[in-house]
Amino acid sequence: MIRASICMGKYDEIVFDELKFIVTKDSESLTLNPLSFRLLLALAQGDGNIVSINSLLGAVWPQNNVSPETLKQRVFVLRKSLEQSTITGLTIQAVRGEGYRLLIEASSEKLPEISETEKPKKTSLNPTSLHNNKSFSAISGLALTMIALIIYMALPHSADKATNNNRIALWSNMPPAEMTESAKSVYTTWDHMLSQASETQVLQLVLSNQRPDLPLPIQARKDRVALISYFEVISVNNETTIKLNIVEPTTATILRSNMVMVSSNSSLTQILESQLDGIESLVSSGKLYLNKQQRDYANDPIWPELKALANSS
Repeated sequence: MIRASICMGKYDEIVFDELKFIVTKDSESLTLNPLSFRLLLALAQGDGNIVSINSLLGAVWPQNNVSPETLKQRVFVLRKSLEQSTITGLTIQAVRGEGYRLLIEASSEKLPEISETEKPKKTSLNPTSLHNNKSFSAISGLALTMIALIIYMALPHSADKATNNNRIALWSNMPPAEMTESAKSVYTTWDHMLSQASETQVLQLVLSNQRPDLPLPIQARKDRVALISYFEVISVNNETTIKLNIVEPTTATILRSNMVMVSSNSSLTQILESQLDGIESLVSSGKLYLNKQQRDYANDPIWPELKALANSS
């Protein structure tokens, strides 16, 4: 367990549990995806200073060559996790062309009570001024209501559906009980990783099993899933290979596909973390609510964007 004290004025401690990827501040805890955890830890170790993009890339992805755009997506995911958690006072600030830094606010202190002598005196109002104030309040309230109504009507409400749907289903080509022990172990690990991510509220892992009697788009609408993680076990000549796909369900489009031998432990861990990173990037992008044109035309610009997000690391 690591304790990081940020010495920029009066700041509280942040505690990092590297075994469980848990961050604690002011007695409030948050479980993060391993990549988000490493990013926050690297920023905290910067002691409030700017941490360069190259330093962050090396700290978060020590064995992979990834682009600054991937880091940008990971910062976006981490910010959303912090916003949706009970932890307060952590702000990730981007410094154009240089990097990022973590700003930590001190815990709020109780304000001193105002003594009787300091309390403001009540102002007596005559009936005329009271009537004028009521009229002014009524007019102001009506104006504010009209402004709020105009803004509400102008907002693109379809985008709300996109950001609200973070439901992920885990399907497989066979029940876990019928998998080989090695494949079942990988499936259990992947299910656990998705469940952990679900606890951070970045995504929501839902109970959903593929039904052969229903076309995929119809079942997707019934289960209201935004993405499907399809876990396929392929056994050939006593060798077991895992094929892991990220599927957009309304069109059954594969946005990302990885194959790895079960015996390759190091590659397997990297692929699972990278797949989770892709899922979180897609969910956080707000681009998964597709209109009719996007669903019907394979050459629509949305598809390269979604595939780039799915393969962001």
